[in-house]
Amino acid sequence: MTNILGDNDAAAQQNRQLLADHNVLAVDLMGSPGCGKTSILERVIQQLKGLTIRVIEGDVATANDAERIEAAGAEAFQINTGGMCHLNAPMVRRAMDKMDLAGTDLLLIENVGNLVCPAAFKLGAQYRFVVSSIPEGDDKPEKYPVAFRTSQGVILNKLDLIPHSPFDTEKFWDLCGQLQPHAVQFAISCTTGAGITELCQWLTEQHSQLTSA
Repeated sequence: MTNILGDNDAAAQQNRQLLADHNVLAVDLMGSPGCGKTSILERVIQQLKGLTIRVIEGDVATANDAERIEAAGAEAFQINTGGMCHLNAPMVRRAMDKMDLAGTDLLLIENVGNLVCPAAFKLGAQYRFVVSSIPEGDDKPEKYPVAFRTSQGVILNKLDLIPHSPFDTEKFWDLCGQLQPHAVQFAISCTTGAGITELCQWLTEQHSQLTSA
């Protein structure tokens, strides 16, 4: 396992350098099945018109999510892992080699629905976000600490369901802060659109900082 992770980390560093050479901001989204990763990407693509966005979609099978992404208006690159529970850096590199990086501002990577395996494999993105949702419960950070500890951002989705759930938002954010106090935090609803503007503004700011550095 040490050798596998070491080889993957080396490939991830090469990916990071390639992204930097082309001034591409890359974000890796990690979360459980059904937390709303694809819905978040759809919302961002539809609202964030100032940047050219491309998406890498990781799934065990089917191209369902990639089709949704293209319907939302962004070019999608499907990776079917054939049973593997996560993406790895070489997979992402093969997808990157097929896209026009010079004409890309923002690369969004939707990892396979899982909060265990993906946490161990770096992909080369500058940022990793872990996505959680109200129906999953407020103890998600306690159950999957590595996923939250290794992420630079947290997105809490499905805020519109709070009136119908015992979810304790204060507890959730406190647990997140204990594991990774420097992570940026967004509370959103893909149904109502709440919080999407703030997320898009943050992405725009990070890309501006990248290109002006």
